[in-house]
Amino acid sequence: MPTYLCHGFRWQRRSIRVYVVVQNLDDASPEWIIPGKSSQCILESFYNLFDFLPYCSPSNRGNPSSSIDSDDESYIFQATGASGGRSRSQSVAAQSQRSRDEDFKAQDWSVVKVLEEYDPLNLEEVSRPYAYVADYVVRVDLSVSIAEEMRRYEEQARADHNPPMTGHASDETGGRRKTNKRPGWFEKLRDQLQRGEEIRWYVVVNGDEVRDWPNEPER
Repeated sequence: MPTYLCHGFRWQRRSIRVYVVVQNLDDASPEWIIPGKSSQCILESFYNLFDFLPYCSPSNRGNPSSSIDSDDESYIFQATGASGGRSRSQSVAAQSQRSRDEDFKAQDWSVVKVLEEYDPLNLEEVSRPYAYVADYVVRVDLSVSIAEEMRRYEEQARADHNPPMTGHASDETGGRRKTNKRPGWFEKLRDQLQRGEEIRWYVVVNGDEVRDWPNEPER
């Protein structure tokens, strides 16, 4: 079950839907924004719209054939239809791991990341009321020092001539220290996407990161 420590803010689902429609993002999936094709579409739109973001560019921009499309039917079929000694369940499990890794790697080029959280045991919702937009993400496979990651983030921000945060720096308790500086680029992004939402540290758990096609009944 993928778990992430991130510094960012919650992007409300209604705001995501409105953003996708207004920006006419055909490749974005507002109910589940993290598949490779969807996340790249949304992140690229950020850089096209907001010139205050640090310059980033995906290596495969302008080459659709090389873009990651983890929810493409043919991509899923390659694993579920494989033969040669591996069972269907083994193939699906291996494919899910590759899809999970590739989906998140699709965001490597960007200083802005998007995340989803989900509890597969909660059958009352297909997605959470919000996703996350972050400027710092660490995947937690076994354990991680929260204090160390916070310190690393603060050091990087202080050394950056164009820091993500200047006006308010949040800590794990939600506290803030005010300054008279102009807002950083991540604060500006928050104001554009979800004004008033707090920027802070979150632990995000996603129990359904890869949404595969359901198994077909045997005939």
